[in-house]
Amino acid sequence: MRTDRSLFALRMTLLSALSLLVGCPGELSNKADFEAYAAEHGEAGAPPTTNEAGTNAGIAGGLPSDACGDVPTRILVPSCGGTGCHSALAPQQELDLVSPGVAARLVGTPGKQCLQLLVDPQNPEQSLMYQKLLPKPACGAQMPLARPALSSADVACVLAWIAAQ
Repeated sequence: MRTDRSLFALRMTLLSALSLLVGCPGELSNKADFEAYAAEHGEAGAPPTTNEAGTNAGIAGGLPSDACGDVPTRILVPSCGGTGCHSALAPQQELDLVSPGVAARLVGTPGKQCLQLLVDPQNPEQSLMYQKLLPKPACGAQMPLARPALSSADVACVLAWIAAQ
């Protein structure tokens, strides 16, 4: 009987510890904008799609104005600048995506190994920076290399950021 109580107590302790590890997913700052965006753009994780006009649905449908925040700080620095990739100290392909003034360095600049412009606000979907975030880019490998791919929402934010330059 004593062994059963000890085993029960151990199980309850482990269950409590496990529930602490799971944690809370957090809160949305603007649930209505999120729901409208999610309803318009389909399931999470799907790549951005184009509409009949050939423009990205994330731009054509319109991201909520505050949905993306500061794209260089929120997306480029943590996703592209880490672990010796496109940092200021050792920029791969001479591409620094973390130092201030990133837009000025990228707009109208051709890639080193690919012929496209890194950032082309006139044709954002053809920008090398956007293309490299897609599953099968025409040139080279999908970025970020050896890290999880960006979410479809973040890819849409990068595309919107390119178009706004």
